[in-house]
Amino acid sequence: MQWYGGSLPSAVDGVVRRVRRGGEPSHVGYVLRPALLRDLDTALREHRPDVVHLFGWGTAGLVERVGGVPAVHDTVDPWAANLSNRSVGLMHRLLDAGELDRVRQHESRCYPQLARVLVRTDEDAAELQQQVPAAPVAVVLQGVDAGPEPLRREGSPTLAFLGAYDATSNVDAAAELVERVLPLVRQHHPDVRAALLGRDPTKRLRGLAGPQVTVPGYLPDVRSALASATVFVASMRSGRGVKNKVLEAMAAGLPVVATRLALNGIGTSVGVVAADTADEQAAAVLHWLADPEARETAGRANRECVLTRHTWAASAAVVEAIWADACTSTS
Repeated sequence: MQWYGGSLPSAVDGVVRRVRRGGEPSHVGYVLRPALLRDLDTALREHRPDVVHLFGWGTAGLVERVGGVPAVHDTVDPWAANLSNRSVGLMHRLLDAGELDRVRQHESRCYPQLARVLVRTDEDAAELQQQVPAAPVAVVLQGVDAGPEPLRREGSPTLAFLGAYDATSNVDAAAELVERVLPLVRQHHPDVRAALLGRDPTKRLRGLAGPQVTVPGYLPDVRSALASATVFVASMRSGRGVKNKVLEAMAAGLPVVATRLALNGIGTSVGVVAADTADEQAAAVLHWLADPEARETAGRANRECVLTRHTWAASAAVVEAIWADACTSTS
């Protein structure tokens, strides 16, 4: 297997791509760079691959350059459905007017030409299939690196959330935890704190920091921070695909309280409670806080679920089977 990619674009490059995109989504201009296309053409000529794996938004169009070699496109999260979740500046939002239509047209043209289009949840597969009926959609469960057995560190009860805050869905979920769920829990447990973990916290989230709320920003070791938490709360109202943050919390041995949307592709279990309102989430948190034995049982069950169902090895095996099927179907 050989990987072909490139460096991240600069802010200027992002503007140029939006201005010069023609009828394609702007990210396609990032993919169709001359250096990458030369590398792809060279790989096809010299290595004569049995299958080409195209990863990420904007790469599906490369199916038109692979000369009939079966191509599998891993979109991770459906592009059109997740487009509004990006947190970008005002200038880019203005330049991106009409971007959703361009993305939909791109998907409708390219996806039927692919051997498979990979997503992470049954819900995303169903929506994408409705949007592009001819797309050969397949589901590959998300994997995470579970890491070593977590060493729990006791301290003040802490409700944790983890996310990259360049996504509006994560900003909203973090704010929901602090502004609505935490006050309800503190009515019964005044010592409970919240930790908003993850890179690039926005001004809104930094403004929530205080004696009861920590906003540390980028952490080189998220597992260590999760090990100090008591319950993981994902109050997500938007966003698509499997939430790695939930899987990482489960791998860290934490009980989880989350909206049903945040549990797509994961589901509920002894250690994972679905709760869509702030009142429901606070009640679930209070249950875990009141019963340390049940909390420990939940954490062990969550880690075991990750180790058996959401490993990278399991995901890779499914992808390899899809590659083999793609080769067989076109031979």
